Amino acid sequence: MSPLSKNFVRASLIYFFIAVILGIIMISMRSYPAQLLFSHVHLNLLGWMSMMIFGVGYHILPRFSGTPLAYPQIGTLQFYLANVGLVGLVCFRTIHPLAEIFAGMLVVSVGLFVFNIWMSMIPPKPDPE
Repeated sequence: MSPLSKNFVRASLIYFFIAVILGIIMISMRSYPAQLLFSHVHLNLLGWMSMMIFGVGYHILPRFSGTPLAYPQIGTLQFYLANVGLVGLVCFRTIHPLAEIFAGMLVVSVGLFVFNIWMSMIPPKPDPE
């Protein structure tokens, strides 16, 4: 497994653990702040699920098509954008302009993933004879 895939999987496991802890805290409270629910949901969906999909996707999808990852550097950029965007969104949700910036980073990171995987599935052109 490539370092890029491993990094995404490791990040997803950390977010999953944090989200579960937040879930236990929420269960133990009679009522909880909306920020706690927001953090729990986003760490589960964008942290655990999306990061796992990115990591497994970068590992498996190019292999299914028999081609290497088209742009490994874009994958690395996407890793940092996705993680900074998620942590920033969860931490600064109540500061609207900052939350929009971090949410935008997440959107860009997903777009980079889609582009990179899409380009990786295009078969190479045969050599001219």
